[in-house]
Amino acid sequence: MGYPGGRDIGSKGTHLLTLSAANVLLDPVTKVRPYPDFGQVSWRGNTGNSSYQALALSVKRSFSHGLLISGNYLWSHEIDDGSNGSGDGDSLVPQNVACQACERASGTWDARHVFSANTVYQLPFGPGKPYLNQPGIVSSIAGSWELTSMLVARTGFPVNILISRSSSATPDGNTSNQRPDLVPGVSIIPPGGSTIGQWFNPAAFVVPAQYAFGDTPRDYARGPGAWQFDIGIGKHIPVTERVELEFRTEFFNMFNHPQYGLPVANISATNFGTINQTVNTTTPVSAVGTGTPREIQFSLRLAF
Repeated sequence: MGYPGGRDIGSKGTHLLTLSAANVLLDPVTKVRPYPDFGQVSWRGNTGNSSYQALALSVKRSFSHGLLISGNYLWSHEIDDGSNGSGDGDSLVPQNVACQACERASGTWDARHVFSANTVYQLPFGPGKPYLNQPGIVSSIAGSWELTSMLVARTGFPVNILISRSSSATPDGNTSNQRPDLVPGVSIIPPGGSTIGQWFNPAAFVVPAQYAFGDTPRDYARGPGAWQFDIGIGKHIPVTERVELEFRTEFFNMFNHPQYGLPVANISATNFGTINQTVNTTTPVSAVGTGTPREIQFSLRLAF
């Protein structure tokens, strides 16, 4: 199959679509599309470039006197020119399709600092322990209890500040992923500090001039960080020499600490800068994993 410009569609399909996305945009000088029958074209292909640097530190106290403690810290920086979700998603269209390098910035999933710690503590009561170790009902009830805990914390993810523009206002007619101009000397943090109702300062951004791209870098801002503390309590109950019953209860997000999602990032929206969702956006009934409200679960496990 032929295509205006002399390229064939076939094994070069991905490359063709990459070119066609640019070819059907307005000429920045004449404001005319080379191929008027086409509008903006979505395309898929392997075009992104990225780099990743990291420093990982880990400390661990092995089991001693029934206590284990470990902690991990990660500093990392992921840089790319177009983050994508996964699988078969569309490639990120640059603000200026003629300058992919202009999109180079911290990637969408760049959490700069991540810390995690966990502990396991076997209570010193019951058979073989320092206290309440004499045979009897008290030893049976107080013995074989174990406490576990986990803390996970990270800094916020990047936020790409955008603006809605018509094709007649941009240099090449591309309306995807357009960004505003920064106002010199004005902080993007509101005067009273970032809040859920106003995470960014609207006065820090303005509409770019006609036929000009915005000068706000991609992924310029940062959203809120998040942390969660979980604990577990368990008891091992011997049934026979080879059979054991384990009771366990777990408290996820023990302190019911809210973990907020990213703020509205389009300055054209009336609620720009507000945070209206949590990290875990599933409904309360089905929400599982990190970012949920406090959850408590109980379990019984028979091992033989």
